[in-house]
Amino acid sequence: MCAWGYAVPVAISLIPGCVALARTAGRSAGAWVAAALGGGGWLLALSARIPLLVVVRLPQGLYEYFASFAAGVFEETVRFFLLRAGFTGERSSRVVLSFGIGWGLAEALLVYSIPAALYGFTQTYSWVDLLPGALERNSAIVIHVSLTLLLSRGIGRLSLLAASVLLHSALNSAAVAALHTLRNVWLVELVIAVLSAVVFAVIAVPTLRYLRRTAEPRIGGSGE
Repeated sequence: MCAWGYAVPVAISLIPGCVALARTAGRSAGAWVAAALGGGGWLLALSARIPLLVVVRLPQGLYEYFASFAAGVFEETVRFFLLRAGFTGERSSRVVLSFGIGWGLAEALLVYSIPAALYGFTQTYSWVDLLPGALERNSAIVIHVSLTLLLSRGIGRLSLLAASVLLHSALNSAAVAALHTLRNVWLVELVIAVLSAVVFAVIAVPTLRYLRRTAEPRIGGSGE
């Protein structure tokens, strides 16, 4: 298979999210700003935790769970403060959704899509081997949207920050546990997809109804 075959998993990892963002943001400049800020927030959270991940020394099994918890702490804390900053002057469902999609797309691009494209030149893996990871990126975007919506229920509420940190860390840890227990990448991706769907149904759907019902004009609020 030529290097172009690697465009398939790259496309699967990015196109659904890009389409969702385009449909969500539409012609709203504020929504596109929110998406860009979401992507920047993910990069900031990654950069902030890298020094900690480098200096911590743990057995491989424990380190994976530590990294899962660190991702929850750093990503949700950054997401919390960016939302609290009132970056666009509104808290519409369009803006909040765009923020979450942008966050997930940045992760998909930098963690998966660019490395997968490079594999096309090195032939380290078959493009088929990369398909599970491509599907996982879409599940991750759904989770990031859900967690963004969770925090948007009460901007600045520390109880929601704690809940989002615990949920994010638990989902990451569940993925690690599934990988070690099932030892089948397709079953692991099925578990992740089911978890993302459940989280979306429980958190995102009712929150979207809440945002559309209240339609508050500004992001704001104070900590508990």
